[in-house]
Amino acid sequence: MASAVEAPATVAEGQTSHTQIQLAGLAKLREDFPPEQIQKLPRLKCPQCRDSRNKVCENPRHAKSECKECGNFVSVWHLHLDYVGHAELTNRLLEADPLWSWEPLAFDQRGLPAFDENGGLWIRLTVCGHTRLGYGDSQGKRGPNAVKEAIGDALRNAAMRFGAALDLWAKSDLREAQTEHPKTAEDDGYVSGPERAQAAPAQGNVDHLARLRAQALECWNNAMSLAQIVLDAEKHGVADADVPLKNGSVVSFRELLNGQINALDRSAA
Repeated sequence: MASAVEAPATVAEGQTSHTQIQLAGLAKLREDFPPEQIQKLPRLKCPQCRDSRNKVCENPRHAKSECKECGNFVSVWHLHLDYVGHAELTNRLLEADPLWSWEPLAFDQRGLPAFDENGGLWIRLTVCGHTRLGYGDSQGKRGPNAVKEAIGDALRNAAMRFGAALDLWAKSDLREAQTEHPKTAEDDGYVSGPERAQAAPAQGNVDHLARLRAQALECWNNAMSLAQIVLDAEKHGVADADVPLKNGSVVSFRELLNGQINALDRSAA
């Protein structure tokens, strides 16, 4: 029977076996970024401001000013999303795999990367022998800087599929969604009703658990990656956090992942 570490992983270019160097590199991608490498991206909360050519509506309370937190001259009616810049992500990719590479998914008639009708760019990102897709755009901008921004955005998106800065993506998506769909009191935990107090993890661990659950969904059929997530969960103290199942029962995060790992091992034997 194959162990979790020896289980083959399916990637875009076929199957490969993991070496310890690859495991270390993939684990490096999932490490948290230090606070000094996390930047603030302003995101307009007002739909009229977002749709306006000048990115500000007629409401005088939404007038533009220089934001002391992010340094941008932007409508005051905005929030901040945490993100990792191109340079910081490139450095992390080099730490994980000095031979990492990316290529566009398609080329145009001139042999240049092909952008779609929305101005977006699909890419393949290869790290530690694994290839995953990513998509980026420049939010409607034009010119050379827009191309570079689309590439950087695509790299961040593809690297997120490897788990890089996944916690920042999860929090940013949540904050963005709440600007238009504020959550209710029943949305702030994993279960509702009287069971919440005992089943929900401590608030300080929610971000780690949410990030690792999202990673597990990305690689649910990869026993080796799930085994690494179990180790990450133990490191952050959330391995024994309760997770509700669709049938109404509750299991620990560790039990959930180990059950899937065992099932994959049996199918690979």
